[in-house]
Amino acid sequence: MHVRASYLLSCLVTAVAAEYDSPSSSICDALASALPNSTFAPETTTYNASISSYPFAQSRLHPTCIVRPQAAEDVATAVRLLRKSRGTKFAVKGGGHNANAGFNNIEDGITIDMQSLNRVEHYADVARVGAGALWQNVYDVVGKRGHAVLGGRIGVVGVAGFVTGGGISHFSPERGWACDYVVNFQIVLANGSIVNANATSHPSLFAALKGGQNNFGVITRFDLKTFLHGPVWGGRIVYAPQVDTALATAFTDFKYNQSVHPETYDPYAAGWVTFSYNQTAKAFLNAAVLWYTKPEVKPGALKDLTSLGPQVMNGMATGPVGDSTRNASMAVKASPPNRRTIWATTTFRITPTIVHSIHTLWKSLILDLYKTYPAAGFVPELTFQALPPPPRNSTPPNSLGFSPTSTPEKDLVFLQVVFHHTDGNATTGLTEKLKEFVNLFDGLAEEEGVKSDWIYLNFAAGFQDPLRGYGEEVLKRLRKVSKRYDPEGFFQRQTAGFKLWKGNGTDQHWW
Repeated sequence: MHVRASYLLSCLVTAVAAEYDSPSSSICDALASALPNSTFAPETTTYNASISSYPFAQSRLHPTCIVRPQAAEDVATAVRLLRKSRGTKFAVKGGGHNANAGFNNIEDGITIDMQSLNRVEHYADVARVGAGALWQNVYDVVGKRGHAVLGGRIGVVGVAGFVTGGGISHFSPERGWACDYVVNFQIVLANGSIVNANATSHPSLFAALKGGQNNFGVITRFDLKTFLHGPVWGGRIVYAPQVDTALATAFTDFKYNQSVHPETYDPYAAGWVTFSYNQTAKAFLNAAVLWYTKPEVKPGALKDLTSLGPQVMNGMATGPVGDSTRNASMAVKASPPNRRTIWATTTFRITPTIVHSIHTLWKSLILDLYKTYPAAGFVPELTFQALPPPPRNSTPPNSLGFSPTSTPEKDLVFLQVVFHHTDGNATTGLTEKLKEFVNLFDGLAEEEGVKSDWIYLNFAAGFQDPLRGYGEEVLKRLRKVSKRYDPEGFFQRQTAGFKLWKGNGTDQHWW
C-alpha cells in the first residue's frame, strides 16, 4: 500500500509538473495538488502568520501562495514545479532578517517559507540544523552540553542567510567566519535532486555556498561544527552624548594598534560601536556592543572601550553566549511593528583619521536629512566593526575572496549605514540618500588611499554588488559552479538576491 501510494504521488507530481508557461496562480494550484498540506493561500492562518513573522515592514509582501515544506523532499517537489514553469518568480525565507525587499519574500509570486524545517540535533561535536532554524534554537540545544557554535549575535536571526553570506560571530576574531564551521550542506539543486556538499562530496559547490548565498540551490540543512566553551563576558554600553569623539578615538586605537603592531591582536575581543541620533531628544547617541570570549582575563583589548565614560548604562555581564543572543533579540522584538529598515555597507583599511572623518561627515548629513523627512520616524545608525580572519592552511576554502595569508581581521573595518523609518512613502528618497552617503564615505576612504572593494554581503543594500567585491577570480569560480549545477540558470532567472549574472549590458545572460 505504501509503495502504491508513493507511485500515485509520483504520477501526480509528473502530471502537474508538465512544462508550461503560466502565471503564479497556476503554479500555486500545482503546488497545492502536489503538497496539499504545505501550500497556503492568502487569508489562511498559516499564510498570515508567515507574512507577519518578518521583522521589517518592507519585507511583508504578499505572494500568490506560500509553501511551507516539511522535509527536503517537499522542497525538491516545489523546485521541480517552479523550474517547469519557466519564469515564475519565487523567494526563499529562512529567518527573514535580510532587509532588502524581495530577497526573502515576493509580491505575486511564490514564497518557500522554511520555518517548519527548524529541527536542531546535536551529535558529539556537530549540530544538524534545519534551514528554517533561528540561532537561538541552535544555542539553546548545543548549550545544554556546554558547547557553542559560530553563529549569529542576535538570536532571532536565521541560520541560512547568515551562513551563506559569511557570518560574523562572537568567536570570529579567534575562529573566523561562521561559514567555515559548516561541515556539510544538504541542498536541493535546480533539477530537484538532493545532495550533500562537503569537503569530499561536491567540494566546489561546498566552497561556493560559503559566501555565494542563493545562487546554487535551496539549502535544507546545515551541519555545523560545535566546540566546548564556557561563559562569555559582554553586553551593551551606552555612553553620554559628549563621548562621541572619544568613542571614535577608542575604536580607532583598538583597530589601528593591531594593524601596525600585529602581535597585539587580541582574538577574544569582539563587537562594534554605533552612533545614532534621537530626534525627540535632539541628541546624538553613542553605544558599543562588546564581548570578550575569555572572561577570566577580561577586558583585554577592550579596556579603553569598556572604561570610557561617562556612561549612561553598562550591561556588561558574564554568562552563556545564548543568554547574550536572547538579550540582543529583545531589542529587535521591541521595535515598532511598522518599522522599515534599509542598510548598506562599505569597507576600508583603518587609519588614525578615517573613522573620525566618516563620523564627522555623517553627523552633518543627518541633521540636513531630518529637515527633508521630519515626520518619517527616521532613526539613523552608523556602525563600525571588524572582519574575521580567512580560513588558514588546510581548512576548506570559502568564496569570500580573502587569501589565506591576508589579515583582514587586523587592518580592515566594515561600515554599516542604517536608516530606520516608519513612513513607507519615504523609502525611495531615503534609499537614494543611502547611496549618496555610501558614495561620500567611499570618497573619504579613497582620499586616504584605503578604500576596499570588498562588501559584506549580509549587510549589503540591493543596489550594491558584493559578489563582485570578492574579486574577479572568485566570481569566475562561482559562475563555473553555477553553470555546472544550474545549467539553465534557474536560480539566476527566477529568484531575487545578489546574482552572479546581472544582464545589465556589461554581463551577458548565458542561459
